[in-house]
Amino acid sequence: MGRGINRLLLAGILLMTLGLRLRGITNPLLDDQAWRQADTASMATHMLGNLLNFPKVFLPQLNYDGVMPQHVELEFPFLPYVLAWTWTIFGWTDLWGRIWSVSLSLLTVIGIYDLGRRIFSERVGLFAAAIYAIMPLSIYYGRVVMPEPMAQAWSIWALAMVWRWRTSPKETGSWRAGLLMAGAILAKLPQLMLFPVALLLGFWPLQERVRQIIRYSLIVLIPPIVYYVWVHFNVDSSSQFVSGILTEQVAGSANINWELLEKNVERGFTDIVVFLSGLGLLRLCFFRSPARLAFWVWGGISILYIGIVCARIPLDYYLVPVLPLVALLSAYAIDCIANLPGTVIGIVLLALINKGTFSDLTPKYQWNQEYLSQAQWIVDHTENSSVLVLSDPPPMTFYYARRVGFRLNTVDDQASFNLLQQFPGDYLVRLPHSAQNEKFWRNVQERYSEIGPGIFDLKITETSPLLQDTDVLGTR
Repeated sequence: MGRGINRLLLAGILLMTLGLRLRGITNPLLDDQAWRQADTASMATHMLGNLLNFPKVFLPQLNYDGVMPQHVELEFPFLPYVLAWTWTIFGWTDLWGRIWSVSLSLLTVIGIYDLGRRIFSERVGLFAAAIYAIMPLSIYYGRVVMPEPMAQAWSIWALAMVWRWRTSPKETGSWRAGLLMAGAILAKLPQLMLFPVALLLGFWPLQERVRQIIRYSLIVLIPPIVYYVWVHFNVDSSSQFVSGILTEQVAGSANINWELLEKNVERGFTDIVVFLSGLGLLRLCFFRSPARLAFWVWGGISILYIGIVCARIPLDYYLVPVLPLVALLSAYAIDCIANLPGTVIGIVLLALINKGTFSDLTPKYQWNQEYLSQAQWIVDHTENSSVLVLSDPPPMTFYYARRVGFRLNTVDDQASFNLLQQFPGDYLVRLPHSAQNEKFWRNVQERYSEIGPGIFDLKITETSPLLQDTDVLGTR
């Protein structure tokens, strides 16, 4: 195919990518993974007015648990920062976060195409871009307000740029690829597993490239090390989320949920893609290129990552870092069939991969209007400085009410009630589908007045003389 035809095909793939990710584009951050999306957006709200306050602006802040925003150990807040600038210029709306994520997803598709065509062939690049575009996990997590879209874009272009540098006549410029890889690791720590892949793509066989490897490695590793050490020692031990996940949920956990992992893989990649990627990995045995070892290592690391991390933390978005490799290997498997029949078969496979995606993903787009109703009531009827106590851990109400506060993390009725009385909160919010039992809510209703939709005033109890003053109650 000529260059013009290839560009038209790529444009078509990008349009398909965009169309699939426009579903639910106007949803508030209350659909699947609402917790993580609201956290990401909350970090952006705390940056407003402080965008040039370096480096403090890059110390992530969340709305819980306390009477003021809490500094936490999380990945470098690339997306919150650009989102805060966007809000500053164009005004606040959740749509901007989704637009940024969709744009980054399109950039990722172009990066996969670029890497596939340069290492394998134009045909592989196009198939890989198309497969990535339609995988269910890629569709949904290509429009979420979370770090994943940013990390995907940085990481695939880090690999594409290091291969470009290797195959170009220039001897300088590896620093650009190094900075992109550093950005990927800063955006999401699991992208660190791509560092050895980038080394092999750019520098294998070693020959006399030791100095270049050292230079590239320093560019990649120093920024993440400096940032993660800085943020680790600038937050309380209870807020060290990244290191806590590594030590408690991965290294210190013996819980492995293979059944849920299998479901996440099947629903996120589809059986056809998993099968094709396995064939592609086997076909690499006959691939004569310096990139062959890099792809084998990439496959091995990905299998270990899935078995060690994803099996212990069975959240489907932990599988997102594996998407580009799966797309490239699946495309390479299809490419083994001659052009015309291979292309026809490839199109049929793409249709089968996409079959059922709409219905399978539908539950992920569902959200509960009650969160917004409660949050809007709080905005309209309480002071800006008021402190909330949420009945359950999900923190989305904090974000939409623009408040801070505490959460009840236990469902024991007496323990929860005792904890509620200890918090210096102004209002208790009964979240939709609260897990707290009826005895807890009877205690709450006996002691506190319900002044809004599931909102109780913790400052006024049933024995308080203020309850006798209807004028006071009417103004609250």
